[in-house]
Amino acid sequence: MTAPLLELRDVRTWFPIRRGILSRTIGHVRAVDGVNLSIHPGETVGLVGESGCGKTTLARTIMGLDKVHSGHLLFRETECAGISTAAMKPLRRKLQIIFQDPFSSLNPRMTVLDIITEGLLQHKMITPGERQQAAEQLLRDVGLTQDALHRYPHEFSGGQRQRISIARAVSLRPELILCDEAVSALDVSIQAQIINLLMDLRDAYHLAYLFISHDLSVVRHIADRVSVMYLGQIVEEGPVAAILDNPKHPYTRALISAIPKVGSTERKRIILPGDVPSPSAPPEGCRFHPRCPYAQERCRSSIPRLDTLSDGLTSHRIACIRKDEI
Repeated sequence: MTAPLLELRDVRTWFPIRRGILSRTIGHVRAVDGVNLSIHPGETVGLVGESGCGKTTLARTIMGLDKVHSGHLLFRETECAGISTAAMKPLRRKLQIIFQDPFSSLNPRMTVLDIITEGLLQHKMITPGERQQAAEQLLRDVGLTQDALHRYPHEFSGGQRQRISIARAVSLRPELILCDEAVSALDVSIQAQIINLLMDLRDAYHLAYLFISHDLSVVRHIADRVSVMYLGQIVEEGPVAAILDNPKHPYTRALISAIPKVGSTERKRIILPGDVPSPSAPPEGCRFHPRCPYAQERCRSSIPRLDTLSDGLTSHRIACIRKDEI
């Protein structure tokens, strides 16, 4: 197998909690706490989990928008954790992001022409005289017409604004795009169009995606592999069919049981007790044990590692002490 395009090794993103007139640090919010993740060229990895589990913070950390507290973040085997803004700039061409809200992520004072060609000019990939031609091609790629070039973001629908965001992301011909809930703010019919557009662009531009979503049915459609995140850590990962059709971790089972299934009563909903613990004071041992129906006393003290299942499924990994029992 080829070397990973992106590799995270025990990455932590902690935010200090300060109190008092001297702003002393009294603790940390452990938003991302020991994540190991890899994405290969041309691969789409889905990242799923409840709100507040650290998915968006992980995406921001990869982009360099949030600082890595510890660990290694490698892009094409180049260490990105802790590098300066100037050193990060060349990597911006290869690493882009599509945000959840297309309205707030687009500058309302800039026209579409300015928005989708700004990066090209910053990286000197085109001359000012080539802006119009480059912008027209980008609009064609995302299914918009040329009359959109001199309009402003507020003049478009949500789906059209997301197409503009996608055009901006692919303009630099990146190798990896992070999709942070890229379709969750859109109507269902528009979601399907955007997902199909992303898949077409992936094939045309040989892109890799980290696709963050709450919607597991969308993840099934677009992803090759899935990583399940809980309270800042990956608890299960593997091929999309293996995870969604045969989940092993109790948390993954609960997530999948919540997927609506029309015309069938076969699936029994698993209701998890309590709320997600605070990332500023995570439980000792297995972080899921306060809500896990299979928890035992040893789960309160032993920290599970993300290990391969012992049944020969070498690409399916799970962080559960009782993985061979339940």
